[in-house]
Amino acid sequence: MRATTPFHVPGFRRLWLSSLCTSAAYTVEVLSHGWLVLVLTNSPFWVGVAVAVRGVSQTLCGIPAGLAADRFDRRIVLLVTQTTAAAGGLVIAWLVFAHRIALWQVFLYLVLVGCTTAMNRPAINGLVYDVVGEGLLLTASAYQFMASSLVRVAGALVGGVIIDRLGIADNYILIALVYGGAAAAVGALRRPAVARPPHEPFGRAVAEGFRYAFRTARLRRLLLLSLTIEGFGFSSNSMLPVMARDVLRVGGIGLGNLVAMSGAGQFLATMLVARRVELRHLGTVVVGASIGFGAFIVLFALSPWFALSLVLIAVVGFMGTAYDTTMSTSFQVGVDDAMRGRVLGLYSATFGLSSVGGLCIGAAATVLGTPIALALSGAAVVASSVGLIRRRHALGRPDDTLTAGTAESP
Repeated sequence: MRATTPFHVPGFRRLWLSSLCTSAAYTVEVLSHGWLVLVLTNSPFWVGVAVAVRGVSQTLCGIPAGLAADRFDRRIVLLVTQTTAAAGGLVIAWLVFAHRIALWQVFLYLVLVGCTTAMNRPAINGLVYDVVGEGLLLTASAYQFMASSLVRVAGALVGGVIIDRLGIADNYILIALVYGGAAAAVGALRRPAVARPPHEPFGRAVAEGFRYAFRTARLRRLLLLSLTIEGFGFSSNSMLPVMARDVLRVGGIGLGNLVAMSGAGQFLATMLVARRVELRHLGTVVVGASIGFGAFIVLFALSPWFALSLVLIAVVGFMGTAYDTTMSTSFQVGVDDAMRGRVLGLYSATFGLSSVGGLCIGAAATVLGTPIALALSGAAVVASSVGLIRRRHALGRPDDTLTAGTAESP
């Protein structure tokens, strides 16, 4: 009997549970790193630097991470990354409890989690494709992002309360526990039958992945769009602690509420994509959602009222997730199986630009103020996305994908 939803496919529920735990850890990390650095330095600039440290690490590890996802058992890659991240969280918790925490130690931990995140993303995305296939990929991707939105609401609220009532160290214990849960879920998954490419020398294999992606016009345009959206759009998340404390003046619980409302918007977007969006509409949704994402970042940045900011950040979360879900699927449809990990590695590497963008926003915020810096970032997202309206259909059509050895004119 043919599966009608990803949850009917053996193994997908375990992958979904792993994503649920990983997303919970990431949500609490976003709250905790920004707040901890802000407490240690009292500077939005250093908050931006901290996010950039993680992002640069993720970008640098993205390419070898994609190659690892092509060559090795993706389950083992996930187990290694998740247990390593859990151990790092326990170390930071102990340092905070012992009053020995220093900024350089936080930065070292951010390098670690940047690398583990880079290794995790192509492995989990490739594994989802291995388990459900292309026909259910878009729905499966939506449910993966749904896991993120569900725990983002709960994780943000819990993490915010922990910051105000218990202390930041307890958040890092929570991070370690949920990463451990993610590893346990993956450990119970049976290995899918996937053909691995022959082992080429590292440099040659990486170069082949670059050639494949950049000779395929559809993938090339998707990568350029992702660079822009990550660098100017998702980087805005790095300033949420500053917006909560210094602009809206709502403290740690208010920060948790902002992130939770963003998660609520994420959840609505995943429900809509899972039920309404078809593969042939991928490009249209990618471009339309990216334009809306940037526009509502501008509105959120300029809002002086907390209640209005809660509504606007929910719409930002909705648009960002509608973009993210369809973008993630667009990178996999019609891609050569032997190149899947490397294409996903390149895509994952662009995520680090959100952290580098966070550094730029942090620097701009010290000169212009956080609201103006965020508004300029959102405007850049809109400007870059509008130019793709005429090409929106070509961004999502699998039949526009070429083989690695075929060149295509721009």
